[in-house]
Amino acid sequence: MIEEQLKKQEYDFISKDEKQFVSAFSKAMQEIGYVNDGITPYVCLGRYKIEYYKAQNKTKKVIARFYFRDNGIVLRLYFTDIDRHREYIEKAEDFIKNPFINEKGRCKQCDKSGGGIGKKGKCSFKKTYTIDGIIYMKCAGENYYFANHDLYVIPKYIELIETFYPVKIKNQTK
Repeated sequence: MIEEQLKKQEYDFISKDEKQFVSAFSKAMQEIGYVNDGITPYVCLGRYKIEYYKAQNKTKKVIARFYFRDNGIVLRLYFTDIDRHREYIEKAEDFIKNPFINEKGRCKQCDKSGGGIGKKGKCSFKKTYTIDGIIYMKCAGENYYFANHDLYVIPKYIELIETFYPVKIKNQTK
């Protein structure tokens, strides 16, 4: 579905290489059980988006998203319980590790300034975790953008996703 959509003239603002990356990433996601609803209009962070979620889940918990912006594509991944995967991140290549440790999306302490969101005035977007002995506080609403769009890195992105979202094996009867 994605490949056919990308051939349409309305997506000509995306480069050929970016289209190949989106197509290959979509195929890789499908192979590990994630689906999408195709390219859909968007207004906040780009003209269009693609959202990836587990096929069999009742709720569509998005774990990856592409934004199609005038200046190119953006791959955003969503994570929880980052400390649990600290060792993996610490050993990861720079293009995987950087979104976790760079300055992008640094927490602005919304819950302490009275503009908190969520229960009891606590910000529900704050992610606090430790990488290489440094404590990071980041805003999940503004973070985890992955800039390397070379085809050869797709297996690394898939490995990262599978690290955070391992395949759950249901009880099997013998």
